[in-house]
Amino acid sequence: MVSLTRYFFLFFFICLIMTCICGVIAALLPQGVGGILTVVPYLIAMIVVLFRFLNKNQRAPTQAERKKFTLGFSLIFWLYNFAFVLLGIAIFSRKDPEIWQNLMLYVQHPQFMSLMVIMLLLMAIPLYLITYWFYGPQAQRMAAQKFGA
Repeated sequence: MVSLTRYFFLFFFICLIMTCICGVIAALLPQGVGGILTVVPYLIAMIVVLFRFLNKNQRAPTQAERKKFTLGFSLIFWLYNFAFVLLGIAIFSRKDPEIWQNLMLYVQHPQFMSLMVIMLLLMAIPLYLITYWFYGPQAQRMAAQKFGA
């Protein structure tokens, strides 16, 4: 089994770069359309990492590697987003401490928290399933077509 650490770092790096690019694009788009770009960095990074894995190892990921990729990418992406949300709030609340206090008031309301969890799951579950499928049957088809394996 291959060490997957470098692939996780590559995924994080591509996500970071693509998030910056998509953030600029989202700022130029109308307000409702920009939210669609939230998952684009994840999808691009996932595809690039799979191509890198296929070219380097000349095979599709095994079942164990597939599970690790799927779980690892999901954790990296959501922890990364959560960390930068907190960082953004911390930066903006330096000049206006009321921002942080308002967030704490919102977090105490069960309706707000349930809405946030539902919104997170509406993106997290499809991304998890797409990654699991893409690193399974799709990766095997790509490897067979590319390497005749």
